Amino acid sequence: MPMDKVNKGGRPASEPTSVRSIRLPDRLWKLVSAASKGNRSVNEYFLSLVENELIRKKTLKNASRRSPVTSTLGDKS
Repeated sequence: MPMDKVNKGGRPASEPTSVRSIRLPDRLWKLVSAASKGNRSVNEYFLSLVENELIRKKTLKNASRRSPVTSTLGDKS
């Protein structure tokens, strides 16, 4: 990968993001954390939930989805 496509942290440049935080009660965070085990991270899990909802409401096109579509059956093929 050309060096002009890599940011200072060494990761490939991606779309701009907004830094936000969310506060959840511990009991909810534990449930979210357990539910996100099929994803790479809790952030990726939240991203997929938001994208799914926006696609359902026809606000976002499925082709514009950023997060990978993961199976709900748990198969990792």
